[in-house]
Amino acid sequence: MSARPTPPARPSEPVPPARPSPSAPPAPSALPDRRRRFYVTTSIPYVNADPHLGFALELVQADVLARHRRLRGDQVRFQSGTDDNALKNVQAAERAGVPTQDFVDAHAAAFERQREVLDLTYDDFLRTSRDPRHRPGAERLWRACADAGDLYRTHYEGLYCVGCEQFYAEAELVGGLCPQHETRPQPVSEENWFFRLSRYRQQLLDLYASGRLRIEPAVRANEVRAFVEAGLADFSISRSVGRAAAGVCQCPATRAR
Repeated sequence: MSARPTPPARPSEPVPPARPSPSAPPAPSALPDRRRRFYVTTSIPYVNADPHLGFALELVQADVLARHRRLRGDQVRFQSGTDDNALKNVQAAERAGVPTQDFVDAHAAAFERQREVLDLTYDDFLRTSRDPRHRPGAERLWRACADAGDLYRTHYEGLYCVGCEQFYAEAELVGGLCPQHETRPQPVSEENWFFRLSRYRQQLLDLYASGRLRIEPAVRANEVRAFVEAGLADFSISRSVGRAAAGVCQCPATRAR
């Protein structure tokens, strides 16, 4: 919110020089550039169908935030895009009787057109199946995680919901059905690569305690800390080629994507 304008002084009243308060924050121009950078991104939606109202709301909310931070003088990067490499996209294309890439291209174009429809100001729109920057970026991230010892390969069996793109434990189901989609998850048995999220539990708690990592909104801080304190589970970051050939790239030394 901008500050209320000061009424002009009367001619007979000299205007005293402004004296900054010792507790006042520095003006934006006095802050180092690294403190004035602001990054905002939408989620990247699956393109198994055309955009819906809920995602339009997310786009507008992100755009409002980006515009606000630009007006404050921040260096803003606002990004959006589409997730073209999801299993649900493959299944939707099969149901429509259309080649997967043709199906994905048509629906991704509908998402990209929202820039004009909603008058959005994002700086970049990245499609995971078409943008030449995505695969090298994914490979770079994989190598960094592997070099840090964060990845391991193991056999896994579980119940997988295609709609959620995640595995569920039996206790998380409602009457044997996914709580979100009310469909029965598919039993999956395969060898996948996993990320060691569990190793970062204490590091996250230390960052929260020090204030270096801030939880927003603050009303959720206790909830998030309690979730992390209860223990973090490692999660699968690959799929077998046999289950979904639409992955970004093949993982090293294995037929997984």
